[in-house]
Amino acid sequence: MKFTPLFLSFFLAFSSATQLQAAYTIKDGSLVNVDSAPYMSVEEHYNAAVDAYEAKDWLEASNQFYMVKAGFPNSTYSQESGFYLAVCYFNIGELDAANTTFSIYLQGKDHPRLFQDAIQYKFAIAERFRAGARCRLFGYKQLPKWSGGYELALTIYDEVVAALPCHDLAAEAFYSKALLLRSKREYRECIDCLQMAVRRFPKHELAPEYFLLINTCYLDQCRLEFQNPDILAFAEINCRRFQLQFPREERLAQAEAGIREIKEVYGWGLANTGLFYERIGKPRASILYYQNTVHQFPDTQSAELARRRLTILGGEIPQSATDCESIPAKEKSCVDSTDEIKAEDDSDKKIDWVP
Repeated sequence: MKFTPLFLSFFLAFSSATQLQAAYTIKDGSLVNVDSAPYMSVEEHYNAAVDAYEAKDWLEASNQFYMVKAGFPNSTYSQESGFYLAVCYFNIGELDAANTTFSIYLQGKDHPRLFQDAIQYKFAIAERFRAGARCRLFGYKQLPKWSGGYELALTIYDEVVAALPCHDLAAEAFYSKALLLRSKREYRECIDCLQMAVRRFPKHELAPEYFLLINTCYLDQCRLEFQNPDILAFAEINCRRFQLQFPREERLAQAEAGIREIKEVYGWGLANTGLFYERIGKPRASILYYQNTVHQFPDTQSAELARRRLTILGGEIPQSATDCESIPAKEKSCVDSTDEIKAEDDSDKKIDWVP
């Protein structure tokens, strides 16, 4: 996010003034804000926090748990207070603060008792960021929630996979991360993520969705790179792997429909190029592209258009791969050749073609 110098100076001045207004004291070797300094025993603060937590008074519960954690860092209540403090932040809507507090809890000296619960909350935080929730600027609670949570969500998904590598939650984290990457048009990273998920969870209930989303990414990618033939080849390989791994899966039809859509995109790329050469008065070049369209993608709508244009232009219509050999030399080509198109461009300069 970009800021003007004046705007940034305003917020820095505001945050500095806020910091100056705060007063601190030392408690058990820790620096504690006097507004959050404990005024009862640790047991009383903890009991007050639990009562507020059960009543779903998240603000009061967060204040009390914070007093336990910050005011009595060496007590037996401190570690679990960190977990419940993070839960309070989550319910208040302070997602970045909740994520940071959960991370501190998970890094505790002893193995946290609520380890898996904390990971599930972190995953829920990432899901909210994926849905559009915002972070506070620079992570500072006095600043507004203007910063996108995209990068933080990706980091949390990776943390979930690392913490619970063979758990169902990791399978969901892979899928959610892939959806987020696709929404940002990071198709290669999305495909890499899904392929890793397929290797780690080959028989999981989400595995068919992994394969389908990979094909969807290839379809999105081919719309941007319709001249890249590798995309169709990779999509067909993915479809075959899907069929081998789940031969009775009903969603195989969706994968095959995706392949047909990719072929349509490629076919229209060739056919539209042929139409372009027709418009500028270069019928030989357009015939080559129409023949390529029919030969490479015969069952597409673009091939139907190419056949009609070839009939009008008097070009040979390929019926099969071997039919390309019977096309006259001046029109022969079943593969896009830049050199041949350039040669046609040069020859067309010497001939006045009738539209």
